Formats: sequence, C-alpha cells, structure tokens
Amino acid sequence: MKIKAMCPASCGELLQGEIGDGEKLISYPIDRYSVVVLEETKKRRNMYRKKKAIQAIYKTLDYFQEPHIIGDHIGVHITSRIPVAKGMASSTADIAATAVATAALLGKTLSEDTLAQICADIEPTDSTIFKEWTLFDHLKGVRIKSFEWNPKLDVLVLEGRDRLNTVNFRKHDFKALRMKNKSKVEEAYKVFQQSFTKKDYALLGKAATMSSLANQNILPKRHLEDIIESAVKVGCYGVNVAHSGTVIGILFDPKKVDKEELYFVLKQNLVHHVYCNIYATQMVQGGVKILFKK
Repeated sequence: MKIKAMCPASCGELLQGEIGDGEKLISYPIDRYSVVVLEETKKRRNMYRKKKAIQAIYKTLDYFQEPHIIGDHIGVHITSRIPVAKGMASSTADIAATAVATAALLGKTLSEDTLAQICADIEPTDSTIFKEWTLFDHLKGVRIKSFEWNPKLDVLVLEGRDRLNTVNFRKHDFKALRMKNKSKVEEAYKVFQQSFTKKDYALLGKAATMSSLANQNILPKRHLEDIIESAVKVGCYGVNVAHSGTVIGILFDPKKVDKEELYFVLKQNLVHHVYCNIYATQMVQGGVKILFKK
C-alpha cells in the first residue's frame, strides 16, 4: 500500500508569546507544502534518515498500539518546498503529514487534537496542523481555541539570510523577556479576536504587527521598523515575523496593493541586502490532506 499526504508551511506566526497561563501562538498556513509518501516495503528501512518523520511513524504506531515492526518496513519519501530553519514550519509539516499518512496506512484516522499531541511530543509545533486558525499551546500540543475563519490574503515573504534551529533556540531561557512582553502580546491577541469578530483585515494586520514588535527584544529582525513603514505606506495590512526564525511576512490584498510598488519601496530601504529571498504567496486552509491511497 502507498499513501501520499501533504501539510502546508507557515510564514512565521501571526502572534506568539505569553497569553494567560503560558506561551501560545497562532500560525497561518501558506501555499507551500511538504508532501510525504509512505509505502509498505519488504526491505528493512534505513533508520538513520528523516529522523523526525521516523519518530512520527513510531509515535503513531504507539498511539494505535501497533507493533514497531510495522514501522520497520515503511519506506518514507519527502518532497518539500518549505525553506528549512527559517521559521516556516518545515518540520511540523513533515511530522504531521507523516503521522496522518501512517494512520491511513493502518486504515485509521487521527483527530486534529491527537495529531497535535503526537507532533508536540517530537518538537514544538505550529498550529498549521489545524484546518482553522487556532490559538495553540505549541509546547504541550494543546488546542486552546479555534476560529472559524480562514482569511484569504497574499503574503510577501522575506527570508532572512541566516538559519535558526528552533530546538536549539528553545534551549535559551527567554521566560523573563516573554513575561516582560506579556501585556503587549495579550493586547495583540485581543486585537486579533476583534479582527475575527468583525472579519477585519486591518485589525488582523495590526495584531500581527504588535506581536512582531514585541518580539524584537527576544529575536530582533533587521530593518523591521523600515519594513513596517514601507508596508503601511503602500496600503498593506501589517507585518508578522517568525518568533523563533528569520522570516518576515507582509500581509496584503493583491487587489488593493501593487506588488511592484511594494518591492520598489522595500528596495529603497535596502531590505533586499538583508533578506535574500523575497516572493509572494497566499494564505491557504491548514491541516493535513491525504492526496491518494492505493
């Protein structure tokens, strides 16, 4: 049997930080995917490649109380258009798609909340695994609140030149700084809730910008203030960042913003010297999709 599944990337997080009793985030999915193909094979698979995907296979088997020998004979092939170590949920997409594909190989399904637990057991996880935008405890794998809203905006992605390993970054203790930022992040979350209630993209962009600025004392983004100024100047809704990565996203409506003008204004601010890859993409629905089973 062969299973093919895919999961989208994120462009950083819409917001992230201390909210209520702990750290939480809201990610938004974009039109870049990790595609995972699992296939039963008689040969024993190489155990040393694609370690996180392999972990996802065995954790899924454990959940369904299936023997590990099944996983020993599953071939894994991953094709991904998601940049690695930039804060774009490349690992989350690999892990989630692999777990859902493993369940399908067993003739079973995983709920979104179970999938979240499996993913978070492997590493901190983005909320792109949910179909709806979700406030998510990415460390414990717990859904806090989902929002029945899938905004359809374009995103100008600015990839930083540097790479950042999320797991290594998480080893640093930023608790004091996160607590210092708590009131700003909670205010950003309130603005996001207002944007959801009113379906207001301007408020959505405002919430993202507030969270991006609050994170500057933890993981500063070069030229962030210039980027925000440029985005607002041409009519964009706001700017978000990867709170544990190097990517930045500019949120805009392509019917209202001239992309070429946006590129020009950013170039005037010399942003292209810091952000090596700049391209437009779109927000999409989140969650893992099974593409075929045969």
